[in-house]
Amino acid sequence: MPSVLRPMLAAATVLLVAGVAAVAVWVDVRAAAFVLAGGLAVAALLRMLLPERHLPVGRGRPFDVTVLLVLAVATALLAPWGLATAP
Repeated sequence: MPSVLRPMLAAATVLLVAGVAAVAVWVDVRAAAFVLAGGLAVAALLRMLLPERHLPVGRGRPFDVTVLLVLAVATALLAPWGLATAP
């Protein structure tokens, strides 16, 4: 039985990518990195809290949450050193 949340999670992912791209172009690449880090942290929180039936599952929940949080922290820590600017 397909989950009702899957299309909404897919739409949220597309909105996050579009939001990161928009922030990178119109604001700053560093700010876009912080937006991406926030999105990764929210994804980790959702992976931790939502039941398995609402998410595609290929690995264990602890692994997914750990990887998402490590990526979020690493992105947030490296964002201030983003020297590139959007044209």
